[in-house]
Amino acid sequence: MTDAVMLLQQVAAQLQQEGKTPSLALFRARLAGRLPPQQLFAAYQHWRNNPVFADDASDLPEQTDMPQNEPHADDINARLQRIEAKLDLLLSKLE
Repeated sequence: MTDAVMLLQQVAAQLQQEGKTPSLALFRARLAGRLPPQQLFAAYQHWRNNPVFADDASDLPEQTDMPQNEPHADDINARLQRIEAKLDLLLSKLE
C-alpha cells in the first residue's frame, strides 16, 4: 500500500470521526499542498475501491505534522463570512 493511500485512510478516519462522509473534495481540502493532484486522485480511486474507515484504521500510525485546528478554523470563519454576507443581502432586499 502506498503512502498516499495510507494518508487518505488516515484522513478518512478523521473525517468519519467528525461525522463527515469522506469525498474527493474533502480529501483535496485536507491534503492541499501535501500531494500532487494526480497522486491524490489515483490514491482516492484506490481508496474508494477499498475504503478503510475509523474502525479499520486504528492500527495506522498517528499523523502529527498535520495541523488540525488552524485550517479547520479558517474554513469555518470563511464560510461564516460568506453566510453573513448573504444574510445581509437578503435582509437589505426585504427592507
